Amino acid sequence: MMILKQYSILLSILTSGLFVNGQNREWSLQECIDYGVEKSLSMQQRELQNKNDKLDVRDATLSLLPSVNGISPGVSYSFGRGIDPETNTYTNTRYMSVGGFGVGSSLTVFAGFSNINRLRAAKLSRLMGWEETENQANQIAIQVMNAFFTLLYAEEEVRITQEQVENSRLRLKKIEREYELGKKPKSDLFEMQAQQASVEFRLITAQNNCLNAQANLKYIMNYNAEEELKIDARSVSEVHPELHELKTKEIFTQALQTLPEIKLAAYQIRSAQLGVYSAKAGLYPSISISGSISFGNYSDQRSGDFFSQITDRNQIGKGFSIGMSIPFYSGLSRRSSLQRAKHNYQSSKIKYQQTERALYNEIQHALQDLKSCTQRYRIAVQRENFSTLSYNAARKRYEQGLITIIDLNTTSNSLLEAKYDVLRARLDYVMQKRMIDFYQGKPLQLKIEN
Repeated sequence: MMILKQYSILLSILTSGLFVNGQNREWSLQECIDYGVEKSLSMQQRELQNKNDKLDVRDATLSLLPSVNGISPGVSYSFGRGIDPETNTYTNTRYMSVGGFGVGSSLTVFAGFSNINRLRAAKLSRLMGWEETENQANQIAIQVMNAFFTLLYAEEEVRITQEQVENSRLRLKKIEREYELGKKPKSDLFEMQAQQASVEFRLITAQNNCLNAQANLKYIMNYNAEEELKIDARSVSEVHPELHELKTKEIFTQALQTLPEIKLAAYQIRSAQLGVYSAKAGLYPSISISGSISFGNYSDQRSGDFFSQITDRNQIGKGFSIGMSIPFYSGLSRRSSLQRAKHNYQSSKIKYQQTERALYNEIQHALQDLKSCTQRYRIAVQRENFSTLSYNAARKRYEQGLITIIDLNTTSNSLLEAKYDVLRARLDYVMQKRMIDFYQGKPLQLKIEN
């Protein structure tokens, strides 16, 4: 018993340790994107719609086969006083009848190929559903990516500001000692205290932004708000912006072959074309054939058992018919439907052109932003280096009494802003580079299974 108890305690410790490690693990950008797409409620709704599209394909396929009407038997039973037809006197009667046995089948031979077009439309709708699923997943991935970088910037901003707070606190303590020794005037002490309050105010603001950014990332990922979420910044921090010789036309050509919104717009043209075919079908005659066979009724008042009565040839009915329906006049509604379908077809073509133009514009802006991010990063790094040298020189000059505390704080704030600019430019570059890779065919998330 003691050994079992010790084993249970050891297992509990190991399990809790694994749980803590699992909670404290850092999430990479790709892991956040994949988790957000997988757990998205809108993606779950889209999956249900894809299942309905699959059922529509099955129903459209079966509509090409003859329809069969099943057997629908009926049972009746009556009893009580009645007149005997032979003696013309009242007597007790009892009568039971079972009937309604029959099978019927019908098939539409021709209706302007409406059933075939229905099957084509159902298959096309399923393909469009797959592309819509991929497009929706991409949109969620982009949202997660934006939220991830927003949180990453907020966390780095907190770290940089905390360093500034610590440096400011050390300078404040030094000035307090120098003031007590009479080496610094009281105005320098007041100015440094104001500077300390200013950077602490910035830190509180940065921490609040960080909490809001983390809550937003959890919301977009559909992550439990009560659980801890730590992101991994190492993969992003290792990226160094650089200029790329990329052309809009080449990336645009690649994007046309891979992006789901382009395929979806092309499918919409085909869908509108099938709508035209379906509207034309309403102008053609429809031909259908049907046949049926019915069996006799069983009655306990007749001789013979159940099987012999319903299979009696004299009571078996057979039927066969061919029907034709010719549209003659319906207030020109069929003609109007055909015109609307043609207009929708032309509209889908225009929408495809608009999608292409919008995509080309997006790629053009993305390349320009990528170039701008690289240039801004280089200038920001230079500014940070010069601001660091300027701050170090200003600190020495202040210690020598050559400048005021206000001048020192000004260089300190300038250095802080330079660090912010470097961080912002680097993260903007990483995000824009990821979008360019996406346009070139590199997916943002794992492949969606159809």
